[in-house]
Amino acid sequence: MAIDWGVGRYEATGELLAPVSEVVVELAGPLTGRSVLDVGCGTGNAALAAAARGAVVTGVDPASRLLEVAAGRAAERGLEIEFVVGDAAAIPVKDQSAELVISIFAVIFAPDPAAAVAELTRVVAPDGQIIITDWLPGGALTVINGTAAKFMGEVLGGPAPKSAPASLAWHNAEALRAAFAPYGFSVEVEERSLVFEEASAEEYLEQSAQHPMAVSADRALSQRPDAEELRAELKSRLLAAAESVNEDPEGFRVTVGYTIATIRRS
Repeated sequence: MAIDWGVGRYEATGELLAPVSEVVVELAGPLTGRSVLDVGCGTGNAALAAAARGAVVTGVDPASRLLEVAAGRAAERGLEIEFVVGDAAAIPVKDQSAELVISIFAVIFAPDPAAAVAELTRVVAPDGQIIITDWLPGGALTVINGTAAKFMGEVLGGPAPKSAPASLAWHNAEALRAAFAPYGFSVEVEERSLVFEEASAEEYLEQSAQHPMAVSADRALSQRPDAEELRAELKSRLLAAAESVNEDPEGFRVTVGYTIATIRRS
């Protein structure tokens, strides 16, 4: 199932993930006058956070609609940021041009991770660093998103395309070291956590339904003659999954783990 990141309303998800961008930008150290590249910038969280700290920022994303949202947010804050359409397999910037390359839960979705690794190492400056975040497997998001993925697999069926590139465990230090070492880079990974809260599990799922992945899945279901029955079954399964990981009996709260990988030349 193809995912169009420009559909739906990723803005809602962006609001939930904003704290992670702040953490990463703060970890990167002083940014005044430094060149920063935000790969998969989405609605601009990390790009805006870096620009607010005095960085010279470029944001790249394959979804032009999200770039328009990000540019509008930058204008509201009086921040000058260059936003460019592009993806991780062909980042439209010069070699070694970014002192800091950031990707907040973005490059982890690259269809060709090997090409993404090659591009990230190409664009980072000799003394620069790459910082990538990924979700830790096995937590609440794995349960909820895995439920949706399993259901869609049951509905759509069929084997995965044989031509699909091998995935990369962007959260795993050893996997990242194996991927980046051939380019002369070392990797450090640390774990953090983020809390998602809503008034109820139902409200959380309503917000999640605006995510491009969910919208893309719904479009796929809409092609089926039994679309309404399938939607109802998916909603039921997702609600059961969300309630199974809920930490707050009076509302909805889940704590999700994520990793921050910092990658530098050895």
